[in-house]
Amino acid sequence: MARERDEGKRKVILAEAKRLFAEHGFHATSVQDIVKGIDIPVGSVYTYFENKDDIIRCAIDEGWAEFYRSLEDALAAEPSPSLRMSLVVYGFLPRLFKDVELISLFLSEGLRFTDLHVKLESLARLIGAVVNDLAKERGMAVALSPKQAVSALSIFFLGSLDTIRLSRLTGIPISERDVISFISLIIEASFGIRLPELPPQPR
Repeated sequence: MARERDEGKRKVILAEAKRLFAEHGFHATSVQDIVKGIDIPVGSVYTYFENKDDIIRCAIDEGWAEFYRSLEDALAAEPSPSLRMSLVVYGFLPRLFKDVELISLFLSEGLRFTDLHVKLESLARLIGAVVNDLAKERGMAVALSPKQAVSALSIFFLGSLDTIRLSRLTGIPISERDVISFISLIIEASFGIRLPELPPQPR
């Protein structure tokens, strides 16, 4: 008889695995290490995941999917290009930057265990559409081809994530706020605008 799946237990396993993988590395963390701190039998893990590879794949894919879907829905609901850009810069990047565990897994293991290039391309195209709409609103021409835009945004995004990761690991005095301020400064200088403040979010 198949074991009954408990989604709450699955989330606990995934959260603990994500923490340990980010802190100690994928190869240095065993399934026994994962269950040790959450008082779950080793066998229960295999009710939810095929193996350790499946755990890290789910941690990256599900964490990324939640971030991406929320961003995609928020951008689709906002008609103003400048407010859409503010949503990216002041709403969703800070949210992602706080999840240093996901960032660490994304950068260290994303290429091996997930379709990292697809994730980056999808995000770059989503944000690239906001850039294009903002340029049109300002009467500006975008000089980059779609392929160049995807490459440029991917490089910029990965660089920002790595800066956040390294600042946490090494104590480099660069905060999330510093990175956001730098991104905001580049956008505002490029388009000659002041990015609007986001409206208060419902609690």
